[in-house]
Amino acid sequence: MVQLRKWQPLLKLDGAQASYRQIVEGLVAAISEGRLRPGTPLPGTREMAQLLNVNRKTVILAYEEAETKGWLQSVQRRGTFVSQQLAPGTLVAPSAARPFALALPVEPAVAYFKANEQAAAQQGRPGALFFDNGACDHRLLPQAVLHRYYRNALRSSFTSNSVRHGSDCSSLYLRAALADMLRHNRSLNVGAEHICLTQGVQMSLSLVTSVLLKPGDVVLVERLSYPPAWEIFRQLGARLVTVDLDHEGCRVDQIDALCRQHKVRMMYITPHHQFPTTVSLPAGRRQQLLELARQHDFCVVEEDYDYEYHFSGRPYLPLASDRQQRHVIYIGTLSKPLGSTFRCSYIVAPVEVTAVLERRATLTLGQGDAVMQRMLADLINDGELKKHLRRVNREYRRRRETLLACLHGAFGEQITVQEPEGGLALWVKFADAINVDQLVDNALELDLVVRSGRQFSPFGHAENALRLGFASLDVGEIRLATQRLADAAKAIGKAAPTGDRAASKCAATRRPAR
Repeated sequence: MVQLRKWQPLLKLDGAQASYRQIVEGLVAAISEGRLRPGTPLPGTREMAQLLNVNRKTVILAYEEAETKGWLQSVQRRGTFVSQQLAPGTLVAPSAARPFALALPVEPAVAYFKANEQAAAQQGRPGALFFDNGACDHRLLPQAVLHRYYRNALRSSFTSNSVRHGSDCSSLYLRAALADMLRHNRSLNVGAEHICLTQGVQMSLSLVTSVLLKPGDVVLVERLSYPPAWEIFRQLGARLVTVDLDHEGCRVDQIDALCRQHKVRMMYITPHHQFPTTVSLPAGRRQQLLELARQHDFCVVEEDYDYEYHFSGRPYLPLASDRQQRHVIYIGTLSKPLGSTFRCSYIVAPVEVTAVLERRATLTLGQGDAVMQRMLADLINDGELKKHLRRVNREYRRRRETLLACLHGAFGEQITVQEPEGGLALWVKFADAINVDQLVDNALELDLVVRSGRQFSPFGHAENALRLGFASLDVGEIRLATQRLADAAKAIGKAAPTGDRAASKCAATRRPAR
């Protein structure tokens, strides 16, 4: 029998008075780790209470619960023992790190997601700055408006009982609001029945491609593209074939030859502001792409991740707005206008496609957030979303101009920036004298997080460029981040302009605070 004086450390209880729950957990841990073997007798409840300095009722409760769960057994007139019925595998050495019993498929590390982990590690560092992919600034959200609308949505959802399991009232309400917005703003000929809701663009892509693709199918992607998208395609066993890019975006003229070489099932494209290069696909190429999809009978998955942010003239209408097309599935999001906290993406497709998507979504996604859906619908219907976008677009345009001026001041002829018509990021190409991979490493040492251009290549090819999101940084942060980037370039030891020049050029862009 265990020596009486050792029961408190054996159960790993501190000096404070233990609860019955702590005693149970201590007994379970001691048995699982082999410190108490099957058949070991335990002190009586009165004795154990004295040893642990607790009330006897506490020990009685602990023993009863441990016995109910099969860890202890009580023998009449003999006492309480560690159960003899415990399986041998229950007992493990204290330091044994046992792997999962079944073999898992090997998941190769993806540079893009490793960079996400790196960025997350910097989040808590004071003074850290992030050139992200083009996220909006949560600090510009109308907090009072959001609070009021969420409170009202919460009240109305509970009053109408639309939050009950299986109810699609809020989903239908949001789909109707989105359909009305898409008809008026993007000329999509859709109703609520054409829309399937998800909780993010990646979820939308995963849902669409799980319906469309089977192992071995060929998917066309642009030479530089959104990494989570092509990782989703690869997970489904698809084979990726790349299409080149130029100053007007996707080289649509290459698609015909590729379709003759391969049986293409799908093409994934971001035509409005190409990701990551930000170029807008011109109308001629758009029409050519739709014609090729018709001729070769492949699906075009059009992701329109930041339609709302277009600074030069009116935005291009989506491919899906063409009334004659039958091959486009359109993916949009409300997470760009309202920030990543509001997880809402939507898929627009013919009715027979959305019916299949809805059935698949029921299995994998379940029911959405009814209160959030109602709030988003009200924001759209009451014009509050439109009002917010009009206000922040002015600010984001100012931030873009600031970043452009700072970059040209800091790097001069060592960079090439094709000023985009819209979007919340710039695609900056660097001269060969500045190695972007080294620049990214140096910037991290200066508490500046930025992604290397090679992360946007499906095959990891080197790309001496950076995607610099400016919207989540205010004007002062943009100046500081650009200065750190210039300092990181100087640390490479190859002719980046001096920090004084960068600072003076940035200072010249200052405007009075609003």
